[in-house]
Amino acid sequence: MNINTDQLTTLLGSEAAARRFVDMFLEKLPEQLAILEQSLIAHDWETASLTAHGLKSQFRYLGLNQEADLLQHIENEPNNEASSNWLSALKPEENAD
Repeated sequence: MNINTDQLTTLLGSEAAARRFVDMFLEKLPEQLAILEQSLIAHDWETASLTAHGLKSQFRYLGLNQEADLLQHIENEPNNEASSNWLSALKPEENAD
């Protein structure tokens, strides 16, 4: 996951604020992805769509547009068989920064 904080720094007004956003994002991401994965497994399309929608904006703020595009697909068609396969592309690497 190659995070780019340029846009976020401009939006928030400082590198420190952008760093805090990134830290919170990375801290909460595993739980949010688990909710997304569980809702897809349970065929809870509404929760899957809403969770994908919320994550999509966060990914875009961090310049992660390919991942945000995958979330857009999940948001629009959570019952698509490919939705579960896309989750692996959304998980951060162990050393992400």
